[in-house]
Amino acid sequence: SPLQLSKVLFEDLSLPTKGIKKSKNGFSTGQKELDKLREYSPIIEKIEQFREFSKLKSTYVDALPKLADEKNRIHSNFAQDVTTTGRLSSSNPNLQNIPIRSELGRRIREGFVAKKGNLLVSADYSQFELRLAAVLANDKTLIETFEKDLDIHAKTASEVFGVPIDEVSKEQRRVAKIINFSVLYGVGAHNLSGTIGVGFYEAKKYIEEYFNAHKPIRELMDNTLKKAQDEGFVETFFGRRRPMPDIKSSNFMIREMAKRAAQNMPIQGTEADLMKRAMLAVDEKIVKAGLGEQILQIHDSILVEVPAENAKNVAEILKQQMENVAPELSVKLKVEVSIGKDWLNM
Repeated sequence: SPLQLSKVLFEDLSLPTKGIKKSKNGFSTGQKELDKLREYSPIIEKIEQFREFSKLKSTYVDALPKLADEKNRIHSNFAQDVTTTGRLSSSNPNLQNIPIRSELGRRIREGFVAKKGNLLVSADYSQFELRLAAVLANDKTLIETFEKDLDIHAKTASEVFGVPIDEVSKEQRRVAKIINFSVLYGVGAHNLSGTIGVGFYEAKKYIEEYFNAHKPIRELMDNTLKKAQDEGFVETFFGRRRPMPDIKSSNFMIREMAKRAAQNMPIQGTEADLMKRAMLAVDEKIVKAGLGEQILQIHDSILVEVPAENAKNVAEILKQQMENVAPELSVKLKVEVSIGKDWLNM
């Protein structure tokens, strides 16, 4: 239990308690607190591994087989009208939430296998939200970066750290990748500093350097927020609206959450609109043509199951249809396809 773990860490092992949150039950053992203790004992890594194993076992390894039908197939429920952005949501079980970030978590995907004689084909939009941000903001610099197929994260690192793009280090690129997505979600300097492990003012400087290089993105965020405050709604590239009643809430926390949601909705909402267009195209060109079945959509990717002999042809169709789903956009979309017997090894 957390109480027992707290006793082991702070009494038995005498780990430092400075800066560690404390409640009436003792010192906290949450992830943020464990991060602060990492350098003091190798046990921290073991605790994290145990927690990950435990979570994966209870949520997926034990639970998913019980949800399979007599043919060992799992059928999730998908809804169009649950999320505020228009994204599809998955439930019973949530197949859009199968782990991918950790090496251990990804192994859960190995349990999703195509029928005998079939293969899985996955098509993923590359840097989808960043490309849509470039479109919505009409950011010529970003658009040019994508048109030239440059490394967007290395480009941002070059802008933020003031170094030539070919001299960007792996660490600088890692930080730039976090900055790229954090800016779109309205993350401030305080949260960014904690995520990338730098001081508040350094994180603030990174954000300022980003907006100096991408003024249209700043204008997009500001104009979207103003629209929400003045008109009570925001909208996607295609004009689908989301009401934002909480933008004028008297509660500061609710109001701030609404601001961040308003600023991100045009991007994430446009992504949702395009994914539904893509699904319709896949249904028309692959499913109705008898080439395979569309079995899963995960926000920026589509998974289909096809007879093995159709796999390469279907991969080409997926890429062509999804990349050209919205010719009216001012930036080209990029889709990466992969083929495999199971969902992990593709």
